[in-house]
Amino acid sequence: MSKQPKRIIEHALLEGIGPISAERLLGLPETEWGLLRSAITDARRARPPSHIARCLRCSGPIFIQARAFRGLRLPYFAHFKGGDATCPWHTGGTLHPDDARALQYGGAQESAAHRMLCEQIAELAATDDRCVSAEVSKYLPPTDNERGRYPDVLIVRRDAPKIAVEMQLSNTFQTEVSARCLHYEREGVGLLWVLYGLDMQAEDLPQSFRDVVLRHRGNAFLLDDEAVAESLARRTLVLKCYLRGPDGRFEAGRLIALDDLTFPTRGPPYLEDRITPGLLARGEAARAPWRAALRGRSSDFSYADLRSPAFLAANDHLCGLVPSLRQWEVETYQGQWMIANLIAVVFSALSHANGTFRNYASRQENVQALLNSKLPSENLLPFALIMQEILQRAGTDDLLLGSVGKHLDRALDLGDGNFVLEYEAPWLAIERLLPELFDPLLRFELETLDALPTWARPKADAAATTPNPPAGLANPIQSLKEHHGFAHRLG
Repeated sequence: MSKQPKRIIEHALLEGIGPISAERLLGLPETEWGLLRSAITDARRARPPSHIARCLRCSGPIFIQARAFRGLRLPYFAHFKGGDATCPWHTGGTLHPDDARALQYGGAQESAAHRMLCEQIAELAATDDRCVSAEVSKYLPPTDNERGRYPDVLIVRRDAPKIAVEMQLSNTFQTEVSARCLHYEREGVGLLWVLYGLDMQAEDLPQSFRDVVLRHRGNAFLLDDEAVAESLARRTLVLKCYLRGPDGRFEAGRLIALDDLTFPTRGPPYLEDRITPGLLARGEAARAPWRAALRGRSSDFSYADLRSPAFLAANDHLCGLVPSLRQWEVETYQGQWMIANLIAVVFSALSHANGTFRNYASRQENVQALLNSKLPSENLLPFALIMQEILQRAGTDDLLLGSVGKHLDRALDLGDGNFVLEYEAPWLAIERLLPELFDPLLRFELETLDALPTWARPKADAAATTPNPPAGLANPIQSLKEHHGFAHRLG
């Protein structure tokens, strides 16, 4: 009678082929798994005998059995008689999950599966002509840490970043993931997490694997039989990379080599950054209508420009983001023009911080002249506090040390307290336009990814950039704030 097959061994390592899962085995045509079955048997009976297929749990020799099931011949891996009875995948009686976990490593620091996969990666990396060394569990002395580590595989190639490979077959504590990432970042070594035995289309991906994928900026790197075959063909280590899409699902895997990866200054390498662009898109989407409008303004930016379709669309879009802004514009004399003028000045100042000054608000040739002429004007005067905050947070804080700082000081005096404050609509509108400056969570995320735009990065503190200031001379930026008694949140 036909018996329902039992998949005792879930994953195997085949010499010259690499790791293969029971599910993959079941998907092979009978001709293919039949040839594989024959090769395993032939190798065992050869002189001298060898084992070209091993269990990834216990490293014991295995073969392929076949059973009839509903008119089909289905293959599955099985241990040779006399194998390790403590293996959770052994042909004998099943073990309770707790007992299986207790026996998983047999008192060793790593499983046989883990060790074999690490050796497989090292062997594949070593086939590259540029490879200087590819060593398994070799001690890496510290250069910027109290102690060194034993990376699963350390790959050193000529004219390429040094790579520490960590093989992940099971759940890993987030604290350990963090410790390894920080350690190798300090050491200037690229940390590459390689996964095995996962269905990347499954919705129940374990959290520790999700953590690793996130650190790789939405990239999951797997070693499977196709990657091994491509590695052997190309004589270099090839992995399969799955990229997480905007919906959280993974796209189809693609085969990539180490040279295809980007090694950032912070964090593990990646093929494509699937995290940062989405974060940056928030501000870019809010600013896009205003960029389009300001690019099409007249040479003498004036109130008449506000009647153009581009400016009307930009204002409508911003009022949609901050509904209270429209009412403020209605209740404030020339309110719409004041907002447009403010945005033009702010965008001009930030273009200077970005290294490519473009004047959207007037004809002056540099940012100092622009701000010196605009700050005392009645159109910009109510926004003096906003301008102060932007110049301090952005890469324009050095402007406060010169004539711009003096004009801002005068503007704050002239305003006599009649300024737009943080809770009012124009301030909220600027926060929506510049989340890289005003959204503390987004700013933290971008700083963590080392992806904060140039214009959003403050220059060195004024005290540090001013050589040998006279005794008793206070930091000009701090003095400006203390003089006017303003203490604004900096996020």
